[in-house]
Amino acid sequence: MATPLTADQLRQRLSRLPRLQLAALPTPLDDLPRFSEFLGGPRILIKREDLTGLAFGGNKIREFEYQIAQAVETDCDVLVHSAAAQSNQSRQTAAVAAKLGLKAVMVGRADAHAQPQGNLLLTHLCGAEVHLPPPDQQSQQVDAKMEELRAQGHTPFHTSTDAAIYRSFGYVDGFLELFDQIQKRDIRPNAIYLCSGAYTHIGLVVAAKALGLELRIVGVSPSPRDDEKTAQKLADQAAQSAAILDLDLHFTPEDFESYAEFVGPNYGIVTDGSREAIQLLARNEGLFLDPCYTGKAMAGLIAHIRRGWWKQDDTILFIHTGGTPALFAYSEELGLEFNPEKG
Repeated sequence: MATPLTADQLRQRLSRLPRLQLAALPTPLDDLPRFSEFLGGPRILIKREDLTGLAFGGNKIREFEYQIAQAVETDCDVLVHSAAAQSNQSRQTAAVAAKLGLKAVMVGRADAHAQPQGNLLLTHLCGAEVHLPPPDQQSQQVDAKMEELRAQGHTPFHTSTDAAIYRSFGYVDGFLELFDQIQKRDIRPNAIYLCSGAYTHIGLVVAAKALGLELRIVGVSPSPRDDEKTAQKLADQAAQSAAILDLDLHFTPEDFESYAEFVGPNYGIVTDGSREAIQLLARNEGLFLDPCYTGKAMAGLIAHIRRGWWKQDDTILFIHTGGTPALFAYSEELGLEFNPEKG
């Protein structure tokens, strides 16, 4: 068992890496007393990663400080991203490209939410070159676009895949920030909940283990996947992240608690649970979750509370990873009735 590092020692490891200054930090850690009371406990606090500043914020802005620093180090001049039409990462990629004076290219897909609003509107507004091929042609068009850019003399950087492991360091840093906040306020959480794609979850687990902290970090997947296979993949990626920081740490699938049961029929489809979570937080705290990620993560937390996992005296931290602009493309799925006469 490796000797735990202090927070300052872990910060020193991070300081060896190239880093951009993109995010407005630290982000707030806010109590949700009315929401907690509605659920009958536990105490719930929310880490406002939706307030990282650039382009309506989100966790990718913090992650990009380390990942896109690698693009800058290698003189890349085009940032590329490819995902759903309402991709948060596409919006944040376009915004970072604008801030750095780089070209941005988004190859999305003509899916059910490819309306010129929400994230897609903001991606256009940031000046990105946007393509929306049919879903079955998306992968082919991404490859073709990367080849075209290289043939034109550009050096493209795909923010989903290139130097992707460096995104985890954003949440090693994010955990240190959160750790400082809870220590100053004498908060002793029983668990951290977040929407778990990959690198945010990895960074939190790597940091907690490096500091020798026993803390449940519970991920809720936004996409259908096998929980056991996912845990193994995350453990392998965490080992890669730790090695870059020269941390003597070993990871197993047991280090990664993640649940895909709250996804519903597929990625990006609003479920009854996510709809309830979005409405409850808005109506009790005036805060907005998104339909694809944080809404489903909060639905998972609510379900676990109702199953008796957490009691009134427990304390849970919820990481709000952003994504709220997508709400504007999901008005029908959110189940709100509009009266033309009343508005």
